[in-house]
Amino acid sequence: MKKMMRDENLMKISEMADRSITETAVAGILLCYVLYRVDEPMESELLYSIAVTGEIINFFTYQEAICSLEQNKCIEASYNDAHEKVYTLTQVGIDTAKKLRNIAAKSYRDQIVTSAKLAIRRKRNEKEVHIQYENVKNGCQLHVTLMDQDLQLLDLTLFTPDEDTARQLGERILLNPSALYHDVIQSVIKYDETPIDINDD
Repeated sequence: MKKMMRDENLMKISEMADRSITETAVAGILLCYVLYRVDEPMESELLYSIAVTGEIINFFTYQEAICSLEQNKCIEASYNDAHEKVYTLTQVGIDTAKKLRNIAAKSYRDQIVTSAKLAIRRKRNEKEVHIQYENVKNGCQLHVTLMDQDLQLLDLTLFTPDEDTARQLGERILLNPSALYHDVIQSVIKYDETPIDINDD
């Protein structure tokens, strides 16, 4: 009987993978699971972005789930040094998060966690990476500045055929700006000048 119920729940979650979750209880468990796997306080705006903007949870369901989680002491709200509202998972929330293992396949859980960790990485990198887009004749320029506190490491402008391409490149840079810096340095180091022909034949 338990196996049958578990299989039904797995099927239910699998069906939800193609659309936003609209059931408050399921949404609450999923939000707890994200916080559990991230294992650190998360800004409320970032959690909203992952869940709602990422089209994982329906907007109204998200609001109801967050209220329910706070009322049931699954999460605690506070403010960080930047005066941003953050959510911290409680022990009750941890116990709730573990329920997702019984109602969602590992592939689905991994997909959600990957999205969350990429969003966190992107937000952290925004403090050190400044990206601007400038539409110009026949295309768009992508301006990238990499900082290390007050030290400017890189200032780069790339021409792209259109703004969509520029924004795609900008998003990739935000996910791993150190790779861009490393690759630029390595390209310069490995650069070989075209041999000069000194034959006088």
